[in-house]
Amino acid sequence: MMPLFRAAGMLALMALGACSEEKHPLDRHLAQLHPVTVAALPDMGWPPGTMLCPMGIYQSELIDPVPHAERVNAFLKQKKFLGDEGLWSLIVVTPVSEGDAGIEQLLFKRGDYDVINDPQIIARDAETVPAGFAPQTCVTVEQARVLVTRAQGTHRKLVIFGAS
Repeated sequence: MMPLFRAAGMLALMALGACSEEKHPLDRHLAQLHPVTVAALPDMGWPPGTMLCPMGIYQSELIDPVPHAERVNAFLKQKKFLGDEGLWSLIVVTPVSEGDAGIEQLLFKRGDYDVINDPQIIARDAETVPAGFAPQTCVTVEQARVLVTRAQGTHRKLVIFGAS
């Protein structure tokens, strides 16, 4: 009888291990950064000219007039994507692509930081935006930097994509 319980216990542990979610390397990188930091992104193998467009919680489309906005918004509409409280996403648009080809949406669970890119929210919520850092709705992978700061009056980290 004891070997049967051991076997059942081992199966339960294996099932739990199989269900654990491995964090994306970008998510791990952002979670490790401390305020106030401006940092480059890790090499993710994206080709030069790739555009990165972060979308914060509740954001379902790109609003600013940015390159590829119409294509990206059509892609998101076709997927019937609706931003919500628990997710932020990064839209990756590789160069020399048309239509949906070359557009990828990476979804991330909201962790111990929030990704924001709306200029009004940045002005209202970010404690610090260092001189020389320019927040951007979309940024090329070569220029991409992230600012990690704090939300005013809290200990919550804010991550802002941009260039410096």
